[in-house]
Amino acid sequence: MDAEHQRFRVEFASGTAASVAKRRSFRDHERNDVEADLPGWPPGRPFAVRGLFGKLGQHVQTVVGGLMLLPLYVIAGVFNSPASPDRRGKLEERENEIDDFPVMCAAPGETAQSLPWQLDPSRRPRRTVTELELADSDGLVRITSYADTARGNRFVEWGGGGKVPGSEAVLWEVPRQDIAGAEVKSFSMNESDFRIRFGDGSWARLTTTGSSAARKIVELLNQRQADRTAAGPPG
Repeated sequence: MDAEHQRFRVEFASGTAASVAKRRSFRDHERNDVEADLPGWPPGRPFAVRGLFGKLGQHVQTVVGGLMLLPLYVIAGVFNSPASPDRRGKLEERENEIDDFPVMCAAPGETAQSLPWQLDPSRRPRRTVTELELADSDGLVRITSYADTARGNRFVEWGGGGKVPGSEAVLWEVPRQDIAGAEVKSFSMNESDFRIRFGDGSWARLTTTGSSAARKIVELLNQRQADRTAAGPPG
């Protein structure tokens, strides 16, 4: 990563509450489902909030998974390893984090609806890695992708290998001036989720590899906005 082009692995976030765990929805400002109308997107599994038995199943999976990983956490603690159970921060928006889990809120033609479908881990090929690139040299924010040489999964940074030669592509770009701001979303595992708000009122909820990366992304995006505000309107 160089000084002019800072890259962070990102994808659409996924719910963590039992009602919406590993799920995500795509809404307009009236909370209508717009997923099927997103231009060029391949079909995906329809979103639904889990009922009572579905939520119970999620709780059981969480408990069983925690018990299975407990010896690993104990050993990691003995050797001062950074491995630890996932932690989630405070609930901020029940309507967007428990009762529903929108990762896009936009009307047709608004910026968030132009985000690439490859950000959706349930749609893209498993070896595809998507990154957010902040380029100071041209003032653009980009979403890029490449195919990873390793099979990969979330626990080895969505890949863990190298780049397949010739697989890099720019999927999306927007001037930084079109971004109104960003904030870390506390109600996420390790506080790795963040929301980008665009100047037209649309927004998207993405996730990255950890809390430090999420904070850095938000800092960089908000710093650019602060610089523009301090500079005032163009003369």
